[in-house]
Amino acid sequence: MERELINFITEDDIKREVDSYQAIIKFIKENFKEGEDFGKIADYPKPSLLKPGAEKLCSLLNLSAHVDIIEKVENFREGIFHYVCKCTLKNNFGIIVSEGLGSCNSKENKFLNQNPYGIANTVLKLAKKRALVDAILTATRTSGMFTQDIEDIDEVISLEVEKNLATSSQKAFIAKLAKDKGLTEAQFIEFTKKITGKEKSKEWTKEDAAKIIKTLKNK
Repeated sequence: MERELINFITEDDIKREVDSYQAIIKFIKENFKEGEDFGKIADYPKPSLLKPGAEKLCSLLNLSAHVDIIEKVENFREGIFHYVCKCTLKNNFGIIVSEGLGSCNSKENKFLNQNPYGIANTVLKLAKKRALVDAILTATRTSGMFTQDIEDIDEVISLEVEKNLATSSQKAFIAKLAKDKGLTEAQFIEFTKKITGKEKSKEWTKEDAAKIIKTLKNK
């Protein structure tokens, strides 16, 4: 019966790993600039690692990045673009240190008010950047310190805004009050726009809805 070979981790191995990690953290603290290498969002626990920061870490570790498109949708008729990229980080000997995935599509919130036919290249670049950040977080073991690159910041802000939007129950109650007050559709739109400064009900926040309800009740 063949003996199973087991790779034991020595104390020297552990010390090297700890020293390496501490050197990376020290480098980040001494060289990273907020707004350039990482971004912070109020009430969000971890900062977001940005592309310049990821590139600095690659340079520190002498890693080269190789990015491949592994999936794509380019629908020029519908104006829909979607890319999934894989970033492979290699050391000076050509050995793979880590890999990361990143995706982006033209339906993300940040692109909703833009011409979809003019953003295909931007979508691809963002997918590549997310793949790079994913790979470097793994290589440096700093995922506990940073989040993925949220341009990501835009996405988190959008999520926070969505959480504060008026509920369907509020909107239904407003519609009932408006009907009871005998408001026409045109009068209702003008009335709510005057209170909230917004033309569409989908843009109302919970506070907007509360103001409309209060005003309607006193009307």
